[in-house]
Amino acid sequence: MANIIYRELRPTDYERIKSLINEAFGFDDFIKDKKFLNQVLNIYLQDCIMASTFSKVAVKDHQVIGLILGQAKREKKRLIKSHNIFSLLSSMGKLLLTNKTNRQALKQFAHIQTVYKELIKGKEDTFGGCIQLFIVAKESRGLGIGKTLIAYLLGYMKQKQVSSLYLYTDTRCNYGFYDSHKFVRLAQKNITFKGFKDILGVYLYGYTLH
Repeated sequence: MANIIYRELRPTDYERIKSLINEAFGFDDFIKDKKFLNQVLNIYLQDCIMASTFSKVAVKDHQVIGLILGQAKREKKRLIKSHNIFSLLSSMGKLLLTNKTNRQALKQFAHIQTVYKELIKGKEDTFGGCIQLFIVAKESRGLGIGKTLIAYLLGYMKQKQVSSLYLYTDTRCNYGFYDSHKFVRLAQKNITFKGFKDILGVYLYGYTLH
């Protein structure tokens, strides 16, 4: 653990984090076009960054092995910078020129976003914050990195007087982490994807700060 450094997110981390997002969420199970996949991952990451007010990454041997992004709703200062906006718009523009197969994959991801809205409907105002993105590299799990990143985030939320927060996750992720760290599963929905037999469970978790 002594070799692990915790610091704020930097633009130089983005490529590595896109790889971690793909590893955690299995985007390449649906998208086989590597160039298109890179644009989708970039949009996902930039969208999370632009909505966040807090960041912390875990670094070992000069490589990011964990990340957490969070938002305190009342905090006006976001992480967003001009390069985030430019990068997001650039990737979105490229998606407009994509082929039919890639557009079908996008529709499936859009369906997940719709499910998120369904799960939190009527509950939005009960939370003062949220976790936008939380990932620990598979090979680095079990080292206490996730627990440390969560502790940094909760400390920040307490400073901002946030009393409760939420997050979305699903069965592709290590959702058992939340069950073992006093998060409460508030809602869930099962969905299927065209061409895949497996059912994806999508979950809404909540956490109360004491």
